[in-house]
Amino acid sequence: MENFSPAQVFENKLEVVLSGAPAEAKGKNLANLARPFLDAVAEPTATPGGGSVSALAVGLAGALGQMVAALSRKKKSQILNVEKLSEHLDALRRTTDELTHAIDRDAASYDAVMAAFKLPQGNSEETRLREEAIQEATKGAAEVPMEVAEKAAALHARLVQLEAIAAASMKSDLRVARLMAIAGANGALANVEINLEGLKDAAYAAAMRGKVDELRKRLI
Repeated sequence: MENFSPAQVFENKLEVVLSGAPAEAKGKNLANLARPFLDAVAEPTATPGGGSVSALAVGLAGALGQMVAALSRKKKSQILNVEKLSEHLDALRRTTDELTHAIDRDAASYDAVMAAFKLPQGNSEETRLREEAIQEATKGAAEVPMEVAEKAAALHARLVQLEAIAAASMKSDLRVARLMAIAGANGALANVEINLEGLKDAAYAAAMRGKVDELRKRLI
């Protein structure tokens, strides 16, 4: 069978559900895990785009942090830090889960903007309603990446804290995690800014730009 994968077999799928781990991950065929998302981004469509990619980048930072915290808990050298490592692990799991949802939320928010632009404008009332819908949807498209950037800044700070008690052998993994958090945050902030350009609410835009500047300072 062309493109057949053992993951397609029902018994294998059942084993995956019961074990809680992806079939591809068990076989270490990691490319199969990444390929669907990469293909979706590569499609000549507006979504998923930079916002979803930014959310994924920060999510990967959180996942790496989880790995470091979980492995560090197993090491005898870190026995005095087990409780604190567990706290970090729980927090990183929650953050990563939220960022995973943000991948779809960002795409949906921009889809809403495009849908608003397609509303009828045959008369003055329709034109007014269309413009209101565009403005509201554009605010939503700015707020989702702003949330991602805020979570990225908090995550970056947690990763710095984690390094102080994590096993020394995994410092490079934490370094990668911090870099991914910064990259994802900057990408998210770029998406915030481009959406602000289309807003007529000057006060709202100014407040959001203030948040952007503050977050950039935290990520230096």
